[in-house]
Amino acid sequence: MGACGCGYSTDEQKQCNGTHRIVQAVKADIAQALADQGHPEAAELVKQYKKQS
Repeated sequence: MGACGCGYSTDEQKQCNGTHRIVQAVKADIAQALADQGHPEAAELVKQYKKQS
């Protein structure tokens, strides 16, 4: 376990605990739902979103 580079860690000392994998899966689900509803531009924005520190 090392320092978190994605900024999504829920660890008090900001060590990587795999939270980025959950965030990635949720973003993929949201992007797919948007694409299925005919919003490909919004889906692409969700896919490309990066957390600002």
